[in-house]
Amino acid sequence: MNHEPVKEPNPATAPLRPVRAGRFLLLLAIIAAAVATSGVTTRQKDEEKLAKWTNEQAVPNVAVVHAKPDEQSQGLVLPGDVEAYYSASIHGQAAGYVREWRTDIGAQVKRGETLAVVDTPELDQRVTAAEGELAKAKSKQELAHVTAQRWKTLRSSAAVSQQAIDEKESDASATDADVAAAKANLDRLRALKAFSNITAPFDGVVTARKVDVGSLVTTSATQSEPLFVVSDVSRMRVYVRVPQIYAAQLHKGMTAALMLPEYPGRKFSAEINTTSDAIDAKSRSLLVELVAENHEGLLKPGAFAQVTFQLAPNPDSMSIPASALLFRNESIMLAVIDKSSRIQLKKVEIARDYGSQVEVATGLSATDDVVRNPPESLAQGDIVHIVEPAGTKESEEPTNRPKLAQSTAK
Repeated sequence: MNHEPVKEPNPATAPLRPVRAGRFLLLLAIIAAAVATSGVTTRQKDEEKLAKWTNEQAVPNVAVVHAKPDEQSQGLVLPGDVEAYYSASIHGQAAGYVREWRTDIGAQVKRGETLAVVDTPELDQRVTAAEGELAKAKSKQELAHVTAQRWKTLRSSAAVSQQAIDEKESDASATDADVAAAKANLDRLRALKAFSNITAPFDGVVTARKVDVGSLVTTSATQSEPLFVVSDVSRMRVYVRVPQIYAAQLHKGMTAALMLPEYPGRKFSAEINTTSDAIDAKSRSLLVELVAENHEGLLKPGAFAQVTFQLAPNPDSMSIPASALLFRNESIMLAVIDKSSRIQLKKVEIARDYGSQVEVATGLSATDDVVRNPPESLAQGDIVHIVEPAGTKESEEPTNRPKLAQSTAK
């Protein structure tokens, strides 16, 4: 009996057993789960990093500055009008015609010096008539006194009554009064005649001449134009209207510098002589009068001058760059950073504006961290990041917008 050998099955061709196949599938499932979990975790971390980066980019970078006390004097520059220390407009007081004028504009004259001579024919006739009236009154006076004396002599012989004597003495007294009146009238006309010589009232310079030979001179009130104008220019008065906010800082004896356009680069010294001590209701300004010496004669009446006052610093005021101001709802505000890096908008009042710097009167302290160049989008409670603390060289500059814009872009 033939027995054939039994053949062993080939493992490569033999079907997988169910147990080994299940293990393989389980391993694949674990690997797939691990890969999926790793991908989700990585994506979640990337999203967190992106969100953090986005939030950081949303916080604006700002530079801060601290307010400083006003320790330096400030120059207050205002326009001023230069006038002569004395200026006299000379009008005619005796009617007539100009016979001659002896001084022209620019002439240096002394007090009492004749400027022009006026012919007054009508006034001369009145003087002559007054002289005749005085002579007539004196003749009557003499006769009345002689008559009264004679009647007093006849009284001793009882030839005349006492009543008649009293009448003669009264007539003599009346003639005395007539003589006094005639003399007073003559003196008045002679004094008026003296005004036919137009003279300088004080030492000075002739700054205007409005007459010529043959010009009619009247005493009418409608003749407003003067014959001559004489000015004392040894010293000059300078009038300046100072805004009310500076009125309390100006006082008598305070000095100022004058600059005139015809003398570029040159300064003239002036001193406050007096003030109007009242604020003008229309301009809200104080009229200040200064006096400047004019020994060289360079200052001219009617000139324009630029007047500079050096004002003392105000220890209670704080100075801040003008770029730090925010204008919200018709109010001026500053963006101040609190301890939690949040914005607090403070309303302030501006005392003076110096251009790149402003003087804050109220609402600010020296310890406040003020945003130097706040963006318009900055709002109350916003979180900010300080990239340039106060006290650095850059933060001391009044404006540095390009640098701030660069810092914000970082």
